[in-house]
Amino acid sequence: MFENVVKVINFVNWSLVVAMIAVGISSWQMWVQRKHNRVSVTPHLSEHTHTSVNNGVISLQFNVANNGIGPAFINSFTVLHNGKKLDKDTDVPKLVAERSKTNVVDRSTHWLAKGASLAVNEKLTLFSLDVRQGSKCLKQELETAINEYDLVIEYSNAYKERFVFDTRED
Repeated sequence: MFENVVKVINFVNWSLVVAMIAVGISSWQMWVQRKHNRVSVTPHLSEHTHTSVNNGVISLQFNVANNGIGPAFINSFTVLHNGKKLDKDTDVPKLVAERSKTNVVDRSTHWLAKGASLAVNEKLTLFSLDVRQGSKCLKQELETAINEYDLVIEYSNAYKERFVFDTRED
């Protein structure tokens, strides 16, 4: 009879060990899955300045794109000129044109509001400026003028993890 009791105790102990291992592996697997889920919705913002010349008109565009794998939810959007914060109604293309003393054909400004979002692979033109070509070095002057401006965007992913895109950090 004593031998039967020892056999039952050994059986229960091994069952308990196997159950604890299964719980441990399941917990680890859930942790790995949650970590993967967070990574699979991570946005990544990048900027691109595009300059072209066509029929005597110089076009300058400053674009921001989300080339991550999840949407970017905008928390704040700040434009700086030589380190000083600009008001959200500032016409950046107009300031660039005035600095270069050019004849403006067309210009546009797009400010991102808090709560706005950029979808995966979405590209947005924040500033665009079309001017008549005057001097031979006007294209370089415009590029130099636009480079005086910096952009700081605080954004988050679907899990509310915060990220910062800052053109001053290259």
